Amino acid sequence: MIPSFLLAKLYVKGSLKNHENGFEFNLKNIIDSTWLTGIGPITAAGIAYEGNAILMIVGEQTFNGGELSTENKVPVKMGVPITVRVTGAQLPPGVNKLAIAATTSDIGKIKFEISDTVA
Repeated sequence: MIPSFLLAKLYVKGSLKNHENGFEFNLKNIIDSTWLTGIGPITAAGIAYEGNAILMIVGEQTFNGGELSTENKVPVKMGVPITVRVTGAQLPPGVNKLAIAATTSDIGKIKFEISDTVA
Protein backbone atom coordinates (compact mmCIF):
# COMPACT_ATOMS: atom_id res chain seq x y z
CA MET A 1 0.00 0.00 0.00
CA ILE A 2 1.22 3.47 -0.90
CA PRO A 3 1.06 6.03 1.94
CA SER A 4 -1.52 8.79 1.43
CA PHE A 5 1.11 11.54 1.85
CA LEU A 6 2.91 10.13 -1.21
CA LEU A 7 -0.34 9.77 -3.18
CA ALA A 8 -1.15 13.42 -2.41
CA LYS A 9 1.94 14.36 -4.44
CA LEU A 10 0.06 13.19 -7.54
CA TYR A 11 -2.03 16.37 -7.23
CA VAL A 12 -0.72 19.40 -9.16
CA LYS A 13 -0.83 22.24 -6.63
CA GLY A 14 -2.59 25.36 -7.93
CA SER A 15 -4.58 23.47 -10.58
CA LEU A 16 -7.97 23.57 -8.83
CA LYS A 17 -10.44 25.76 -10.70
CA ASN A 18 -14.14 26.15 -11.34
CA HIS A 19 -15.71 25.78 -14.77
CA GLU A 20 -19.28 26.53 -15.82
CA ASN A 21 -20.55 23.04 -14.85
CA GLY A 22 -18.43 22.26 -11.78
CA PHE A 23 -14.70 22.14 -11.10
CA GLU A 24 -11.49 20.52 -12.30
CA PHE A 25 -7.95 19.79 -11.21
CA ASN A 26 -4.81 18.14 -12.54
CA LEU A 27 -2.91 15.05 -11.49
CA LYS A 28 0.54 13.97 -12.61
CA ASN A 29 1.70 10.43 -12.04
CA ILE A 30 5.09 10.61 -10.33
CA ILE A 31 5.07 7.09 -8.90
CA ASP A 32 4.90 4.40 -11.60
CA SER A 33 2.88 3.57 -14.71
CA THR A 34 -0.37 1.72 -14.04
CA TRP A 35 -3.90 1.16 -15.31
CA LEU A 36 -6.83 3.01 -13.76
CA THR A 37 -9.88 0.75 -13.46
CA GLY A 38 -12.09 3.13 -11.46
CA ILE A 39 -12.30 6.67 -10.14
CA GLY A 40 -14.39 8.09 -7.34
CA PRO A 41 -15.78 9.11 -5.18
CA ILE A 42 -14.28 12.56 -5.34
CA THR A 43 -15.58 14.52 -2.37
CA ALA A 44 -15.55 18.32 -2.33
CA ALA A 45 -17.52 20.79 -0.19
CA GLY A 46 -19.34 17.87 1.44
CA ILE A 47 -20.60 16.41 -1.85
CA ALA A 48 -19.40 13.05 -3.21
CA TYR A 49 -19.15 12.73 -6.99
CA GLU A 50 -18.94 9.38 -8.76
CA GLY A 51 -19.47 7.67 -12.10
CA ASN A 52 -20.61 9.84 -14.98
CA ALA A 53 -20.00 13.04 -12.99
CA ILE A 54 -16.24 12.49 -13.46
CA LEU A 55 -14.34 12.87 -16.73
CA MET A 56 -10.61 12.31 -17.13
CA ILE A 57 -8.65 13.85 -19.96
CA VAL A 58 -5.37 12.06 -20.72
CA GLY A 59 -3.55 13.52 -23.70
CA GLU A 60 -6.11 13.74 -26.52
CA GLN A 61 -8.46 11.14 -24.99
CA THR A 62 -11.43 11.68 -22.67
CA PHE A 63 -12.64 8.91 -20.36
CA ASN A 64 -15.96 8.79 -18.52
CA GLY A 65 -15.53 7.71 -14.89
CA GLY A 66 -18.74 5.68 -15.03
CA GLU A 67 -17.38 3.49 -17.82
CA LEU A 68 -14.12 2.45 -16.17
CA SER A 69 -13.69 -1.21 -15.25
CA THR A 70 -11.11 -3.98 -15.36
CA GLU A 71 -12.12 -4.49 -19.01
CA ASN A 72 -12.21 -0.75 -19.84
CA LYS A 73 -9.18 0.74 -18.12
CA VAL A 74 -7.18 3.92 -18.62
CA PRO A 75 -3.40 3.80 -19.07
CA VAL A 76 -1.72 6.16 -16.60
CA LYS A 77 1.88 6.54 -17.63
CA MET A 78 4.49 8.07 -15.38
CA GLY A 79 4.89 11.81 -15.98
CA VAL A 80 1.75 12.17 -18.13
CA PRO A 81 -0.68 14.83 -16.82
CA ILE A 82 -4.37 14.05 -16.27
CA THR A 83 -7.14 16.62 -16.05
CA VAL A 84 -10.02 15.49 -13.82
CA ARG A 85 -13.24 17.36 -14.62
CA VAL A 86 -16.16 17.04 -12.19
CA THR A 87 -19.71 17.99 -13.19
CA GLY A 88 -21.67 19.40 -10.26
CA ALA A 89 -21.52 22.41 -7.99
CA GLN A 90 -18.76 24.97 -8.34
CA LEU A 91 -16.44 25.23 -5.36
CA PRO A 92 -16.63 28.23 -3.02
CA PRO A 93 -13.80 30.79 -3.09
CA GLY A 94 -10.85 30.16 -0.82
CA VAL A 95 -9.27 26.94 0.36
CA ASN A 96 -11.13 23.73 -0.45
CA LYS A 97 -10.43 20.20 0.75
CA LEU A 98 -10.87 17.31 -1.70
CA ALA A 99 -10.83 13.59 -1.03
CA ILE A 100 -9.88 11.65 -4.14
CA ALA A 101 -10.35 7.89 -4.53
CA ALA A 102 -9.45 5.66 -7.45
CA THR A 103 -8.79 2.01 -8.23
CA THR A 104 -5.68 0.78 -10.05
CA SER A 105 -5.08 -2.59 -11.64
CA ASP A 106 -1.97 -3.35 -9.58
CA ILE A 107 -2.57 -1.75 -6.16
CA GLY A 108 -6.36 -1.70 -5.90
CA LYS A 109 -8.17 1.11 -4.09
CA ILE A 110 -6.20 4.28 -3.34
CA LYS A 111 -7.39 7.39 -1.52
CA PHE A 112 -5.82 10.70 -0.58
CA GLU A 113 -6.80 14.21 0.46
CA ILE A 114 -5.57 17.58 -0.73
CA SER A 115 -6.29 21.20 0.11
CA ASP A 116 -5.96 23.97 -2.43
CA THR A 117 -7.31 27.40 -3.29
CA VAL A 118 -9.63 27.76 -6.27
CA ALA A 119 -7.62 29.54 -8.98
